[in-house]
Amino acid sequence: MKERIIVIAEHAGGRAAPVTGELVACAQVIQNHLGLDIQILVAGQGIEVLADKLARQTGLDVVAIPMDEPAGDETGFYKRLPKSLFADLHPAYICIAHTPRGLDFAGGLAARLDAAFIPGVEKVVQHEKGVCFTRGVFNDKLMSEVISNASVTVLTVQPGRFKPNLPTAVLPGRVRVQKAVTVPAGSRFMGYQSKQSGPSALDAAEVIVSAGNGIGNKENLDLIYRLAEIFPKSAVAGSRPVCDKKWLTYKHQVGTTGRRVAPRLYIACGISGASQHIAGMRDSGFIVAINRDPRAAIFNFADACVVEDLTSFIPLLIETYQNENR
Repeated sequence: MKERIIVIAEHAGGRAAPVTGELVACAQVIQNHLGLDIQILVAGQGIEVLADKLARQTGLDVVAIPMDEPAGDETGFYKRLPKSLFADLHPAYICIAHTPRGLDFAGGLAARLDAAFIPGVEKVVQHEKGVCFTRGVFNDKLMSEVISNASVTVLTVQPGRFKPNLPTAVLPGRVRVQKAVTVPAGSRFMGYQSKQSGPSALDAAEVIVSAGNGIGNKENLDLIYRLAEIFPKSAVAGSRPVCDKKWLTYKHQVGTTGRRVAPRLYIACGISGASQHIAGMRDSGFIVAINRDPRAAIFNFADACVVEDLTSFIPLLIETYQNENR
């Protein structure tokens, strides 16, 4: 049987996550190079309804795997699926979201299938030796190009890198319900705990001033807040390292594991430019980056680049603004 590209759909609350459309877009790029068919795989409780919706929206065939395990344990479920189930699907490539949920099982699935594993894919191009996958390395200061020689390759795809291009009118794909007996688990899913919070100020902000690890210490957050105060409808955000250090709470975090924002102006202060952070703010209208490292990856995405120590530049910027508005 002809090999396929398998897209493992990410979903929650009965709805497909937006990144699922991006996974399909990535699979379509691979399809354009190799001519392989695309098939969606989705598992969960009562999954037939979502599978039917995906088949209608994408026009792709969908394999739906009902789960007896608790809802929310899809990541563990994929790791426990028997190898024979994937063999019957004849995958050449398996596309998974480079998100906390996707990363929870992608590596384990690759190991179970004796497959190659290429995480954080940002671009797919045709190379004379085969399909080439581009991913950031060394904190995105360099881009690595990887060609897989394995019969099966598991990919995790960076959110925000592939634009969904779903057809407006298409015949629905076929839905096949596949029962599966999973292998024994070495752990037990206990459920999720979430913090209840109201809408974030980041959602309504037209200007976001964001702090990265490069601000040096927590005391320098005062500069970030002072800079934000000169703009109406502004908010302060941070990268994951800043939130991990508890300089800011996680509701301030921008990135793959935080919030995705699209303000009119995004000012990145001391942010290196890791792909996870870029995925959360790349849709901003205008991006200003302040970093004393001229090789910082953030400069590859910024519209205006300031190579300077922010403890010197931000006070000067605030002073200049105040003098101009007296």
